[in-house]
Amino acid sequence: MRITRLELLKVPPSWVWVRIHTDRGLYGLGEPYLEDHPEVVIAEVNRLAPLLIGEDPTRLEHLWKKMYESGNGYRGGPVKMSAISGIDMALWDLTGKAYGLPVHKLLGGSYRGRVKVYRACHDEQPYTVAPGMPYRPSPHRLAPEEASGRAPERMARAAETLLGWDFRCLKLHFGPADTLERDADLDGIVECVEAVRRAVGREIGLAVDIHNTHLSRAQQLIRRFEPLGLLFVEEPLPPERIDLLRRVVDAAPVPVAAGERWMGKWAFREALEAGAAVLQPDLAHAGGFTELRKIAAMAEASYASVAPHCPLSPLSFAASIQFGAAVPNFLIQEHNEVNDSREGGVTRIGAGYMKAPFELGPDGCVGVPQTPGLGFEPDPSGFEAIMRLPWRQSRG
Repeated sequence: MRITRLELLKVPPSWVWVRIHTDRGLYGLGEPYLEDHPEVVIAEVNRLAPLLIGEDPTRLEHLWKKMYESGNGYRGGPVKMSAISGIDMALWDLTGKAYGLPVHKLLGGSYRGRVKVYRACHDEQPYTVAPGMPYRPSPHRLAPEEASGRAPERMARAAETLLGWDFRCLKLHFGPADTLERDADLDGIVECVEAVRRAVGREIGLAVDIHNTHLSRAQQLIRRFEPLGLLFVEEPLPPERIDLLRRVVDAAPVPVAAGERWMGKWAFREALEAGAAVLQPDLAHAGGFTELRKIAAMAEASYASVAPHCPLSPLSFAASIQFGAAVPNFLIQEHNEVNDSREGGVTRIGAGYMKAPFELGPDGCVGVPQTPGLGFEPDPSGFEAIMRLPWRQSRG
């Protein structure tokens, strides 16, 4: 079996997929995409494509290294790594189809049959959008009943709604100041987390994302989170200075998570040395399955967990579920809430895109597909309708 061509698809609302074709009629799907930078990743996929034509798609390590080392000595970076990641995802999908096995079997077999998923929670009621539509076609305006009360009460109500949607772990999002010149309402942030913890009880997992704040702010916040029993605190620092993570970890009574914008195993090695408890590589950015399995193995050797980042389309989510099924030190899976739908009291992820969307069970988990490859089969009618919608450069 040989690769014959790479076909790029612009999938609404803003995703980019690659379909790798072969001379046997099999194809693999992947997601080479970088938020708000789609066209440069498309250009990089087109640059890499000639390196793949005529190659055996099942030579996964060989092709990954060939792509990574191409480009006159320039290695890594978000554009190149996102392109490689999406291509690698498609190659694993193809390899699984060629051998008649789901990707998790290629990764070592099923460690778990169901994968736990968490959902973002904000200070407004959760909502869904039609498949292929952006998060908000126009600026969102809170309904009167949503806007009533203070932020902690609104966030607690949103969390209670998501429990009714069968989520058993939530991540709360905040944006404290990233410089000391700007005020940071740390009291308000802590109050919100306390309100949600009271509303959902101690049995529900809670994580907090503080979105790359200032080192001092992160240290202050994390100390105050200690009594709240958090699963982890995410992205306490800007991504450039991984070494500074040690200063947060040393003062943190809560597990520290990071890594959604790091590319390749080398950055994650540095984070493990700094004491990160939870790594968050993104299959569509950090190097695809070929690189993430190495990152997970390094984490396991450091007694750290992996909780993959996934803010993209249902295709990346399906790939992440295959990864989570096989990795022993997997913790929990993120997903993009724009892909949620609700019908008949059931929460589905990927409806419209997938012939068999994921269904969230009362345990807060989704089942692992057993069909060959990623287990992602496009919904013929739904996907055709989605592809007629406008495509945007900005994520979601």
